[in-house]
Amino acid sequence: MISVREIDPADLALFDEWYDALRAGVVAGREAAIVVGREALGFSLRNPGPLKRRLAVGAFEDDRVLGAMLFEYRLTDNLDTVEVEIDVPPQHRRRGIGTALWQWAVTRSAQLGRTIFQTEIGVPSEPWPGAAFAARLGFSVEHVEDHFVVPLPYDEVRLDELRRTAGVLEGYRLTSWAGGCPPEHQQAYADLHTAMDHDVPTGGMTREVVPWTVEKLQASEQRIDRNYLALVTMAHTLSGAPAGYTLMYLPRADASHAQQDDTLVLREHRGHNLGMHLKLANLDQLAKHRTKQRYLHTWTAQSNVAMQIVNNRFGFQVVEEHRELELTYPRLRPAARAVVLDPADRVLLVRFEFDSGPLWATPGGGLEAGESLRDGLHRELQEEIGLDAPADPPHLWHQEVVAEGHATGYDGVINDIFLVRTDPFAVGGTMTTEELQAENVHGHRWWTLSELQSHKGRFAPRNLPALIEDLLRSGPPTTPTPLGL
Repeated sequence: MISVREIDPADLALFDEWYDALRAGVVAGREAAIVVGREALGFSLRNPGPLKRRLAVGAFEDDRVLGAMLFEYRLTDNLDTVEVEIDVPPQHRRRGIGTALWQWAVTRSAQLGRTIFQTEIGVPSEPWPGAAFAARLGFSVEHVEDHFVVPLPYDEVRLDELRRTAGVLEGYRLTSWAGGCPPEHQQAYADLHTAMDHDVPTGGMTREVVPWTVEKLQASEQRIDRNYLALVTMAHTLSGAPAGYTLMYLPRADASHAQQDDTLVLREHRGHNLGMHLKLANLDQLAKHRTKQRYLHTWTAQSNVAMQIVNNRFGFQVVEEHRELELTYPRLRPAARAVVLDPADRVLLVRFEFDSGPLWATPGGGLEAGESLRDGLHRELQEEIGLDAPADPPHLWHQEVVAEGHATGYDGVINDIFLVRTDPFAVGGTMTTEELQAENVHGHRWWTLSELQSHKGRFAPRNLPALIEDLLRSGPPTTPTPLGL
């Protein structure tokens, strides 16, 4: 049986197993996949910054990690969005592992009140498993870049030819550095980053652009410097005004891959071949600081014709498409519930009273902020029926309902429903009768399967008798079964 849970990155053995699954899923079938380094990702997860939260989530079977998800969300801006990356090694695919990880992401995003999912996928050929999986979930491709690679060390013959054709740089001067930005350039460099964020093509992706400050720049560089050496060249006018920059990252623990990141020339300074001169100067820096890196990578929007031409002149070759995708979800209220079965296979249900009439449902209720599914299940069962939930109950069903009237202030509900086997017990939780009735709960009852099947009233889920029959006949599913209303 597959279970999904957040992992503690401070548990180094578990983190390594999770990272191995993530890496195996990323690189499968791709000749030029870029994977964030083990040390860099571990440091980021163990030392969260003030701007973004990153969670490592694993899909487990018998304590083995079979799939990995990186779940990220910003803390001060873009408060409607989350970023997800789901990676399953090829030998574990087509078992519902990716879907189980996605269900976890949907529930956690609902807890956070976020409705926009974003992800990125490298696609070297069609059809591609990751692209097909994202399409089945409902993601739309909003932006496409070409992923380029050129081998290192850089071809000196080509470099000499590029220097010759670039000509003399007139009216500007270049400043290069490795590592953190010199103090005298920090404000200009921060302003250029802001301009880059506004200028870079993003297609239809939802993005809130937040201006860079010197403080934000310093904090970002401090975190990056632990795992990457930044190589930067900035262009200035002769009077000192910033005109553009280019940025390259040299991973400290990656012997194969260097990354060409931003290149920006401000609009009023274009047409002077500045982009060529910036890149040439930074390639000189790369030659000085490179250790064993064998490839230089860059990414350029297919719509950015000018930069596509520059990349071709520098000898970059396209190896795959880099797609950015987005999916907007309704606002759903997350809840944890339980199918409670006694030794005679009777199921305990609670009765809800609504204007439309009574409804029998599994015990449980809404999650509180920051509460895990299993913690929420334990609390809800204690409050509602006085039952201790096991530490890791089988996850039976993941129900998403978009409809009016299910939860005030929401577009619908998410119910994650678990199996709890129990000896006979006296039903009675910590909530009073009045408190339960305030939540429309008006009693409980133990049901046999035949009683469920013969009952003419309403259940939630609607096909609960058939679901219970299948559960008693076949046992819990390997991964949670998706349910509708």
